[in-house]
Amino acid sequence: MLVHGASAQIKALADEQHVKPSNLDGGGVTDAATLKLALTGANRLTHEILEGLSANDLRAACTNAVIAHPMGILQGVDHLLTGKVERVDVELLQTLLAQGIVPVIPPLGFDGDGKTYRVNSDNVAVAVAEALKAVKLIFITTADGLFCQWQAHPPDAGQRIRQRCWKKPKRDFAAETLSKAQHAAAACRAGVQRVHIINGQRG
Repeated sequence: MLVHGASAQIKALADEQHVKPSNLDGGGVTDAATLKLALTGANRLTHEILEGLSANDLRAACTNAVIAHPMGILQGVDHLLTGKVERVDVELLQTLLAQGIVPVIPPLGFDGDGKTYRVNSDNVAVAVAEALKAVKLIFITTADGLFCQWQAHPPDAGQRIRQRCWKKPKRDFAAETLSKAQHAAAACRAGVQRVHIINGQRG
């Protein structure tokens, strides 16, 4: 099963169209313009993933298996079109898997009225893994795993963190890996037996 993000695509589209996105990672406020960028960016990336799977003789399908509702107002901030995963359509995903079809899940959620919300892809991955009782979750990033960057924690500073990273505070992680660290910890707490964070740029 493949869950993908779209922050890089959103940023590229925003730069191209001279639009300032309200948020890139799907965890903050999503205004109408940013949702439009997310829809375009996510759909383009989904198509590229389907092309890649087809080139390797793998059947795949994009799904609307993520049911979401608005994140709402948090600490006085209206998150507008940012959504939170309400549930995962397990039956749909299991049906596809039983037929040898790889589900491809974009960082988008849908409510009962057909409205689309932008959701954080790491959160989606954890929700899907938990719902399907997955034994392994792999986060593919551009970093070589998680590293402790806080100098107040020698000898960990500068070292790759391999276990029990969920006990470390937020300040220990670089901004680009914080979401992965938080959601890897959430997956462990949800019962996923193994969680890996790897560099997808390495062969």
